[in-house]
Amino acid sequence: MRNNSCRLIFILIILFFAACKEPFEPAIDTPSTGYLVVEGNINSGKGPTVIKLSRTGRLNFGGRAETKAEVQIVGEDLSSYNLTGNEIGVYTSAVLNLPKQRYRLRIKADGKEYLSELLAEKPTPPIDSVSWQRTAEGAEIYVHTHDDSNKTKYYKWAFEETWEIRSENVAFFKFQTTVSPNRRSITTVVPLTHQEQDLLYYCWKSKVSNEILLGSTAKLDKDKISSRVQLIRNNDDRLVFLYSINVIQTAMDIGSYNFYQNLKANTEGNGSIFDRQPSEISGNIKCVTNPNEIVIGNVMLTSPQEKRIFIKNVPNWANTFVCNPATVDMLHNPDTLAKYNGPHIPLSQTEAAAKTPVHPDTIMKYSLYFPLRAIFVPIPPPPYPIGYTLGYRSCVDCTSRDASNIKPSFWPN
Repeated sequence: MRNNSCRLIFILIILFFAACKEPFEPAIDTPSTGYLVVEGNINSGKGPTVIKLSRTGRLNFGGRAETKAEVQIVGEDLSSYNLTGNEIGVYTSAVLNLPKQRYRLRIKADGKEYLSELLAEKPTPPIDSVSWQRTAEGAEIYVHTHDDSNKTKYYKWAFEETWEIRSENVAFFKFQTTVSPNRRSITTVVPLTHQEQDLLYYCWKSKVSNEILLGSTAKLDKDKISSRVQLIRNNDDRLVFLYSINVIQTAMDIGSYNFYQNLKANTEGNGSIFDRQPSEISGNIKCVTNPNEIVIGNVMLTSPQEKRIFIKNVPNWANTFVCNPATVDMLHNPDTLAKYNGPHIPLSQTEAAAKTPVHPDTIMKYSLYFPLRAIFVPIPPPPYPIGYTLGYRSCVDCTSRDASNIKPSFWPN
């Protein structure tokens, strides 16, 4: 008994001191507006320039988009090209086909002016191929490239991936609510068109990479490199039907490579760009108005190269999406059927379904479901629906799984 009492007192002392701990807040002199973060490059090729601007927040708080900036590309000859911003702080230009010269990025925000260094073009060699292989872990995707001139040396990759998902069940009907002249809502069940069925059955999801993927051939005899850009682990829903990945390759100079190496070490070690002192990840952009202000970002003048592949029919790949609950039967209220339907009313199946309202209590009970198939009374003719088999919405409507039913323009028929 004495030993148990001692243990209890010891535990209470530990809990007391643990409760007295205060969170540690390092003293970092962050300006009230936050540090400006610049992401993106000036595109010297055949694509638009895309620059994302944001502000760091206070420690333990997220950043915010910088939406009220003026962003320009300025040439060595003082020619300028404006970028247009949106509500999430992304600024985009048209395809500019920039004349050959040096350029810099100019940003005006919060009453201050920011300039990048004057940038010489760093051409990006084409991607030779993108390949994949089945492994014990899943599917590994690789990019392969080279530069015969031996001048690139430093590479950065990003990717955009898109995959098809499909509903577990096909719906042939839908609930339709209309307002009657007496202003009461009436819900009936009406057939879906083939187009409407497809919009519920086929969807696509997309994701942009957020990992910093770097490669260097500086210590190799030849400027030739292969690098893994993605691992999709076993039975991930991305590879159940059809999957596409578009790999984007950018050439870098040594300064840009070091910047991203530092940024990669920072984010992978701490989980966020904002966790360490921002001075550790400053790049080639400066605040002209206040030279002592820290700016986080590194801009290059380069022409990204892209290559897309599709992957399907991966061996031993299971679809782990399971509908739960599966299907249930919803039956019409008997009084409603007697009033609106039955053998004494000669209606076709379609008319009977559209003109027989569903009882409000029934609609409330099955609001998370979708009508799949009708349950008919076969005799005496004509048959009329006495209810419907329902499927859970996430099993019937693929858009409910954070997906879009608009087919991407690059997707095969």
